[in-house]
Amino acid sequence: MNRTLAPNIKLISGINTHFPQSDTNLFKIKSEDGVFKLDIVFPNAGQVQGKNKFAIGMVLNLLMSGNEHQSSAKLAEEIDELGGFVFKSSDFYSAGITVFGLNEHIRKTIKIVKKAIDDVAFTADEIAVYKRNRLSELNINLEKTSYLASKGINELLCGKDHDISFRTTEEIIDNTTRQELIDFKAQYFTKPYFIFTGSETSRIEDILLENSLDINSFKYTAHKDKNPVRSTENLIITKESAQNSIRYGAIWPKRGHEDYFKLSLLNLILGGYFGSRLMKNIREDKGLTYGIHSSLTPYNDFSLFKISCEYNSQNTELLKYEIVNEIDRLNNELIGEEELTVAKNYLLGAMLRSFDGAFPISEKFKLFKDSNLTEDYYEQYFKAINSINADDIKTVSNNYLKENTLTYCIAGV
Repeated sequence: MNRTLAPNIKLISGINTHFPQSDTNLFKIKSEDGVFKLDIVFPNAGQVQGKNKFAIGMVLNLLMSGNEHQSSAKLAEEIDELGGFVFKSSDFYSAGITVFGLNEHIRKTIKIVKKAIDDVAFTADEIAVYKRNRLSELNINLEKTSYLASKGINELLCGKDHDISFRTTEEIIDNTTRQELIDFKAQYFTKPYFIFTGSETSRIEDILLENSLDINSFKYTAHKDKNPVRSTENLIITKESAQNSIRYGAIWPKRGHEDYFKLSLLNLILGGYFGSRLMKNIREDKGLTYGIHSSLTPYNDFSLFKISCEYNSQNTELLKYEIVNEIDRLNNELIGEEELTVAKNYLLGAMLRSFDGAFPISEKFKLFKDSNLTEDYYEQYFKAINSINADDIKTVSNNYLKENTLTYCIAGV
């Protein structure tokens, strides 16, 4: 090997996802690492459900909080002694419990977790601690310009009544009752599907049935999003602070739209990674911020594009000018071949890394199920990204990324 020569760069043309196939609600991914991962996913328990979204999240976080006879600390200690760990997660459409553990203790670990979920009592002490922590967290967030700007841009882009714009308030926290938690658990935390990542010798089917976790036919039904109602106004939230926060945003098409893959690459080039144009200009050249980035968040029926930045409050007009300047460059100039190639390789390489190992594949598969994507989505992804040229980037930039298509919210002085 001659280390004075750079290795050849090979074009990434596709990927084998190794996603499992199943006619039931149990999906299995093979792994012989001596450990297992069981995702218990409740497809109707996401943040989109119900008016009191705080209560739904509270149910999830207290599912392992114990009862009058066994505290949450004791439960955690029992699982820890078996080399296990429980992680709770909630996104817009679903919520879930992920159980990690050693193959040799799989039966005991899953039994403890299932019994804890069944017997959870939502005791007054656990509820009080949770509410106190969330109130403290809320009060801290309300002092942060980043929090205020993020909430503000969501309301501008989607409307105050949209699910994405839900705000937890002190009143909501105080008024959420134990009975609400019991009712929400009974209504939303039912009919899960399972993603098991582990050894074939574990006989996961038998273990699930032993714990009354039924295996049955399963078909995912995608949630329908409310239509976003974008405001024509921008918003400035006055908050005394040495640091301002700005959020630019727009509604872009959903996954499956003919322009979505091009927009993914456009977002990356503008601000989606450390080598992006916004980072090079506003952070590296101008020194106006420690970090600025853009993001593209897909939902089932639309996507949210955002530019986010924290900066010195004296530099608002200069920062806005430089952001618009970078957008104008993308609208009026063709991107160079080298920059485009680097961006493509980064995007495709990041996708490959997200499939590196059985556990990451299981995470990607959960996202795949929740998003109701077509079976050939990732095949289309690699084919589309590889085929995009400089004219495509300029065209979608002009169609979706003009200054008058963006809404902004600023929080600070």
